[in-house]
Amino acid sequence: MLRRLLILAIPLFGVWLAVALHLFVWPRQDHPRHTAAIVVLAGDEEQRFSRALELARAGVAPVLVISDGSLSEWAPARELCAHPRGHSFRVICFHPSPFATRGEARGVLRLTERYRWRSLLVVTSTYHVYRSRLLFKRCLGGHARVYATGSSSSRFRLPLDMASETLKLGLAETLRRSC
Repeated sequence: MLRRLLILAIPLFGVWLAVALHLFVWPRQDHPRHTAAIVVLAGDEEQRFSRALELARAGVAPVLVISDGSLSEWAPARELCAHPRGHSFRVICFHPSPFATRGEARGVLRLTERYRWRSLLVVTSTYHVYRSRLLFKRCLGGHARVYATGSSSSRFRLPLDMASETLKLGLAETLRRSC
């Protein structure tokens, strides 16, 4: 019985691994170009926030939206949210509810409606691109492009990130299909 399970499990694992690599390690991503606002998602602040800040300083957008920036564990994000003035771009910080990618997409939808933004660049980690695109597309239609900063996942953390994203994507595709 155990041998039969192994014979079945090995090809299934191979299929999952191939799909997970495609979705979470080498996802299709959009490239930065001029947009109404740059949105940096919470988590992995050092990579995500640093790259979003570079893009804002380069003039890619006149607005930088920081998810959970005022509560961030990363001091530069907290500092920018505490002192949003004096930059060549506007800074907007918000706390998503629920505190998840879905809550971030909902929060950005409210900001988009308020400020009438027509295009957004969402900055996140490589492993998070596919699900972020899915959730932002549900909430904002085709107005959001998703850009990956790269992955700070170590070789040891990457399998955990892939497994976690697989579960979260499963939830997004089944039980949590709304915006």
